[in-house]
Formats: sequence, C-alpha cells, structure tokens
Amino acid sequence: MAAMVGLAGCSHTSLTTEDAYKIGCPAIDATAASGSVANEVAVSTLREIRDHAHPSKQTKHWLNAAIDLLTSDHPSEASKQTKKMIIDGCKRNGYPLQNLK
Repeated sequence: MAAMVGLAGCSHTSLTTEDAYKIGCPAIDATAASGSVANEVAVSTLREIRDHAHPSKQTKHWLNAAIDLLTSDHPSEASKQTKKMIIDGCKRNGYPLQNLK
C-alpha cells in the first residue's frame, strides 16, 4: 500500500498504463479478500491513469471495470464477465490474482 501512496502523489505525467496493473491488481486482490471498498488512493490513481495516461482501449476498459469493482459496496457480486476481464488483465501483465474468483 505504501507504493500506492507514493505513486498517487506523483503528477499524472509520470503515471503510465503499466502502473494501472501495478496498483490496481494488488488493490483488487486486497478488496476481494476483505470484501470491503478499496483504498481511495488506489482508486484515485487508477482514475488519473485512465484520464491522463492515454491508455489503449483495452486498458481503459480494464481500468473502468477495476474502478467499478473497487468502489462497489459488494465487489464479490461483480459479473463473471467483469471478473474474467480483470483476472485476465492482471495475469497478462504479471500480477496473477489470488482472491478474485
């Protein structure tokens, strides 16, 4: 979580789409494990990446799904399609999830 705080403090010009997975995947895993809403720093950083880092269409779609899941009152109730997209995106970028099923 400390890395998330450090990255969130950076200006949006230093954030990359790779940071989306570096920050988002661990936050998703922690949220899935605890069933609670994610750390607002992680969510705001993902929004910053989505809005300013010029992600690809696929990454932007992943970011929107990740943000929705992280801000949901019931993250375990996300659709199977959404969960699969998030799991696949994390795995493809080197961050296999342990808790989102």
